[in-house]
Amino acid sequence: MGASRWVAGGYVASVGVFAALGGLTGNGRYYLASIVLTLPVGLAAFAGVYLTRGLLTGVGELFTTTRLPNGDDPGWLTTAGIVANTLLFTTAAVITVVLAERFVRRRR
Repeated sequence: MGASRWVAGGYVASVGVFAALGGLTGNGRYYLASIVLTLPVGLAAFAGVYLTRGLLTGVGELFTTTRLPNGDDPGWLTTAGIVANTLLFTTAAVITVVLAERFVRRRR
């Protein structure tokens, strides 16, 4: 049982790293890897990415600007988006592990 926990922990960590790299580099391939690794729960996390971005932008506009004069996103919005996306995909990975464990237990 100990080895399977290490594998599950490595899986969750790798999904979190891919999601963080996707946000830091702006490369969609890392997000795609996070989605594929966490299927089917990753689809809900993917939808959550867009929902979170909308909420961050909407609530953020109440207090400050969400666009810099040159058209870029401000640092707070970029950082909050990376953190939220990483949390969403890491949570999706944890849920996937829990579902897989339940499936294996029922098969026995």
